[in-house]
Amino acid sequence: MRVVSLVTHHVSRPFEKVMNKHSSRKEKKQAARAQASRQKMMRFGGLAVIILMVIIGLIGWGNMDESAAGETAVHTAPLLDGPADAPIKVVEYADLTCSSCRQWHNTGIKEQLRADFGNQISFEYRHFPVITAASPRWAEAAQCAAEQELFWPFHDYIYENLEPYPTVNDARLQEIAAAIGLESESFESCLASGRYDKFVVDAIQRAQRDGVRGTPTFLINGQPVFPSYEAMAATINNLSGN
Repeated sequence: MRVVSLVTHHVSRPFEKVMNKHSSRKEKKQAARAQASRQKMMRFGGLAVIILMVIIGLIGWGNMDESAAGETAVHTAPLLDGPADAPIKVVEYADLTCSSCRQWHNTGIKEQLRADFGNQISFEYRHFPVITAASPRWAEAAQCAAEQELFWPFHDYIYENLEPYPTVNDARLQEIAAAIGLESESFESCLASGRYDKFVVDAIQRAQRDGVRGTPTFLINGQPVFPSYEAMAATINNLSGN
């Protein structure tokens, strides 16, 4: 029994070593698999976080664009002279550097029509700044003046005090700002921001879609009209039933 016991003892010890070695390898493999699984989960988790941050960033960017667009839209209401609810609406597509627009303005036809028809009519100015390279910049400046509710004084000053086809520069803009009472820092900040760049491009495209080919172009309740007092008065009388 002792011999057998010894043999059994000597046989079992190597077997235990083999089994322990086998178990150790198995545990290492399991540990390695577990570690690989954790690393994989961490990679997926990190990727998910990155994707989420990108989505949040895109949403924030979109909201910022919408907010900026909304802020600009506050100041892009129609440039009206006269009641918004007037039954007769005279629309002028014009360019602040346009010599023909200047001539029409200085004839006094608008004032004569206003005197004759009063609150029955309103005038709306729409930008079509295509005459000179400076035209878009003048249109942007006019919109910045409109933010301070001084579009019409800005418009009138250009037509009544500057030379035809005027160039635009800081000194000239400061001169106009001082003359019509613009708050200069806000005016300059508005121009520097470039927030009316797209507005002006859209205005040109809108005019082209409306069939405008030159300046000034006048519509009365959507009907093209020759810009003489007689033709405009006759159209207004017809539309008002007089």
